[in-house]
Parts: sequence; structure tokens; C-alpha cells
Amino acid sequence: MTWHVAVIADADTTLHDIQVLLGQMPVWALATPIRKAALQQLNSEAPLWDSDPALTVFSGYHPDNPVTEILNLIPTIKEHHYRLSTLRLMGIESTSPLKEGMEILGYEPISGTTYPGLGYAKPLNRLENVTDILLNADGWQTSNDFYNAFFAAVGAPSWHGHNLDALNDSIATGAINEKEVPYRISIRNAGDVGDDAAVFIKRIQGLIQKLQSNGCPVEMVIERS
Repeated sequence: MTWHVAVIADADTTLHDIQVLLGQMPVWALATPIRKAALQQLNSEAPLWDSDPALTVFSGYHPDNPVTEILNLIPTIKEHHYRLSTLRLMGIESTSPLKEGMEILGYEPISGTTYPGLGYAKPLNRLENVTDILLNADGWQTSNDFYNAFFAAVGAPSWHGHNLDALNDSIATGAINEKEVPYRISIRNAGDVGDDAAVFIKRIQGLIQKLQSNGCPVEMVIERS
């Protein structure tokens, strides 16, 4: 699931680092002889992200201006990764021209550091086809009440784990549930839950906030009534 893509604008990032990134997201990297020679092998070894190759190399038309290079490249990346909402930029410094250019394209800086590079993401309200996941918490007593309601709403498989690590993987990594991000989780009647369920809702809220800080296109709205 390709809501995030890494863009490597330098020639110094090693093939090993690229290989590690390919286990997390598709990568677009500045073309070098070494990268071109390894392209087929890296793509054969990496996960298949949707129907596109995991690694794409691009020619540098603005070698002295990586900001212009990246800003010009983003629309092309979007054409290949239609769910794109987040970019991790490597081999480039954070500058005012970069921030201004990304803002024009609809991207804002993000604070999460789970992934390397500079993070930029589109807010959920700037994305198309955002699904509303509506959960009625009336009568919830335990964490299992949340899991059962959420799993039914997103079409999770019966083997999905009832723990936060499994939930993080299925939301952020994807390819598990029938419904994928971007979506907004709305928990209604959250004021009518038991103590254990109330504590767990706060834990879920913390997980969603961490995912958001890394650019994952998901948010949670809690309604007390």
C-alpha cells in the first residue's frame, strides 16, 4: 500500500540503505551507474508495492538544485502511486524554498521520525476518497469491543491480532484489511463506555496520533454522545 514514497536526491545513499527502505515503501532515487546496474535485482528482491516497481531511478535534470528536482518530480510520482499522501525526502536539506514549494503542492512538514529523511504529508482534508469509519461505542466494556467493531468496519481477516502492534501494521503497512487508508475513524457515544474501554480508547488515540505524525493518512474523532 503506497501512501508514502521515499525520494533520494543524492548519489551518496548506499544500495544497502535503499534496500532497507524498499522494505518499507517504494523508492525513487537519482540515477547513478551503480543504481542502474542493481535496479533489476533490487526490484526482484523487494516487496511489490501495488503494481509498480519498488525502485524507480530518475535522471537529474537540475543537478545543482535538488529542490527544483524534487518539486518537478512529485507530480510524476503521484501518477504512479495514486494513494500517495506522504513523502520522505533524502539527500536534501530543509530550506524555505523547499517548504514553500511543498506547500504549493499541498504538503506540510511532519514530525514523526520512524522513517528517515524529511517528512511531508498532505492533511486528510486535502485528500480524495477518504472513507469514514463509524463506530458506535455504546455499551463497550473492554478492548475487544473496539476490536470487534473496528475489524467488522474495515473488513479485517479473522486471524487479525487483538493488540496494538498488529493494529499498527494493518493500518500503516496495509494489504491486510479490505478497507485501506485514507480514512477517518469516528467513535460515537464514547461517553457511555466502561472504564476499561475508556482507557483503551485513549491508547488507540495515542496510536493514531503517532501514525499521523509519520504521515499515515488516518485520524480519529471521538464523540462523547
